[in-house]
Amino acid sequence: MHLATRSLPSPDPFEYHHLAGGLKAALEADRHALDCSRLVKLDGPGLRALLRWPRPLPLEQERARVLRQTAGGLRRHFGGKAMQLVETARGSASTLVELLLGACPAFRDTAVYRGRQVSFLKRAQIFVGDLYGAFDGKGAGAFKDIDKLTMFADYRVPVVLRQLGILRYSPQLAAAVDARQELLPASEEEQEIRALSIMAVEALRTALLALGEQEDKVNSVLLDWCLWEIGEASIALSPPHHRTRTCFY
Repeated sequence: MHLATRSLPSPDPFEYHHLAGGLKAALEADRHALDCSRLVKLDGPGLRALLRWPRPLPLEQERARVLRQTAGGLRRHFGGKAMQLVETARGSASTLVELLLGACPAFRDTAVYRGRQVSFLKRAQIFVGDLYGAFDGKGAGAFKDIDKLTMFADYRVPVVLRQLGILRYSPQLAAAVDARQELLPASEEEQEIRALSIMAVEALRTALLALGEQEDKVNSVLLDWCLWEIGEASIALSPPHHRTRTCFY
């Protein structure tokens, strides 16, 4: 469950390392901290305590609702066991995404763009991608169709693509992003940034394959991680990312 988001400016913003560190500490202190039987009862302050965060989180109540809904879906469909969900997919990344969407509606990251429904499915896909990475593509992380996943459309990678000159914003959008103005969730501008980031990474993948890279060594998951790490390494020198309050990232 990937709930991290780059929040709007605050004196002490909640970043990915806060989330990851909080979850790690919680599990080290109590291996049952993320059991579904506990998550179905979680509220906003409880989530804050779980992550050891001293102030209200961005979208705190919505985050807690997502966790309750996810835990409830796992209990109804997979005996409350995430591994049962994984095993049911039988080594198919795309099937695992579909199973997760069916059991947990909060992962249905879709929007309507000029009359057409579009799907980004960032968190559903990154759940599969994280398994793939954590298990080094083996065991529970072995997926025969990992290449079916797109990059994980959120905040950091678009910044890197923009710095590389692969993405170019309109003058109006560039001014809004650079001024840290909020883009509404599912607005045309926000959807375009996400969609074009996906298209750009797919184009990079195609170009690398054309240069002779091995197909099993180049997929959008690996490219996303590479670009994300570049962005994180230079975060202090990077231009602003777009600001959108959402739990889909």
